[in-house]
Amino acid sequence: MARRLKLGLLGVGRRGKTHLSAIQGLADLYELVALCDANEASVRATGSRLGLKGYTDVEEFFSRERLEVVDIVTPAESHHLMARVAARHGAHMLIETPLAPSRAMMDFIGEAAARAGVEVEVAENFRRHPETRLNRKALDAGVIGKVLRVTSFYEPIGQYGCYHLMSLLRFYAGATVDEVRGFARQFPVERVEGYSSLFDTETWTQASLSFANGVAGSCTYLSTWLTPLRQRHPHFTTVEGTAGFIAAGRREANTIYKVEHGAQAAYPMRTEGRREAGQEIPTRFYYETHPPLEYPNPFAARPLNYADDWGAADVIAIADALTSLHQAVTGGRAPEYGSADARLDQELSIAIGESARLQGQPVRLPLREETAWEREQHERFRAQWGGDPFKDADRLIAANFSDRRG
Repeated sequence: MARRLKLGLLGVGRRGKTHLSAIQGLADLYELVALCDANEASVRATGSRLGLKGYTDVEEFFSRERLEVVDIVTPAESHHLMARVAARHGAHMLIETPLAPSRAMMDFIGEAAARAGVEVEVAENFRRHPETRLNRKALDAGVIGKVLRVTSFYEPIGQYGCYHLMSLLRFYAGATVDEVRGFARQFPVERVEGYSSLFDTETWTQASLSFANGVAGSCTYLSTWLTPLRQRHPHFTTVEGTAGFIAAGRREANTIYKVEHGAQAAYPMRTEGRREAGQEIPTRFYYETHPPLEYPNPFAARPLNYADDWGAADVIAIADALTSLHQAVTGGRAPEYGSADARLDQELSIAIGESARLQGQPVRLPLREETAWEREQHERFRAQWGGDPFKDADRLIAANFSDRRG
């Protein structure tokens, strides 16, 4: 039997509730002991529903519960502050993606974790989705030959650029990126009711990537994908090889196309499952190629909440991240997607933005200097939080995450 770790959830908003959908299904690995959120009404309501203690004071949350693991699902600009408290209390961390907005903030997390000797896993889900795992198996099996290009069109990008996309493209290309070129234009759009004035305009970004193994990459994305304006816009990713290609995407039918007997053959991804306790449980994802390829759901026997708003694939991905962290803490294995990988993907997103600001000038990786976008993030943090994100970290934690705050 695996050793159960005492876990606390820090952040019970919409995304935090999705993490709950996975945590509660991993009762053999984790004992969920407490919740914490700055919103008292929300944390009390969720705590009452689950029979758990709810905290609004983050220091009290850690010290009273003596957590072994914390799942941090707070706004990204606060991740480095929450990680500082967690490290101080010796708690291992699962941190919702992105790890942090800037490289300096990510390094702050890495240094705090290294000093405390605690593990950090990052809940980047795109490379953990079952269909992505299955597609990677197809690439490893050589089904489409040698990979030549990876391309993405309007795949979701996230609040802080294209870090999701960079994780996905690196996973498919199987290499790091040496250089990027980015181009961006801003267009006026009609204001969307209920959304901020940021959506009076939208930024369209296009980028090319040169991978270290010779694979070419390209992507196109918009800043408004979260609004009703572009939510149903087609988006997809393709992986092209010498003998065929894979068309993929969360809203597209994942399909392998390859040449057989002088003609193109198509193999759509299929899903097998069962109905139990009022929900559909996917048990395996597969392609009927020759030989067939499959990715069994490793959590099919566990009571995950597959009816979560974000969908079954997302809940499986979070459970996968939690399992990886458990193995790192109890078995000495490195986190599957830790802070180093998360930093690479956010750095790529930042580099594309920097190249676009320089009107397509190539930007080499790794970045050497603080970029204009990172300076803007730090200035925005100071304006919102009332202090420097690094020098004033402890004061800001006490001022914003303590019951004694003014």
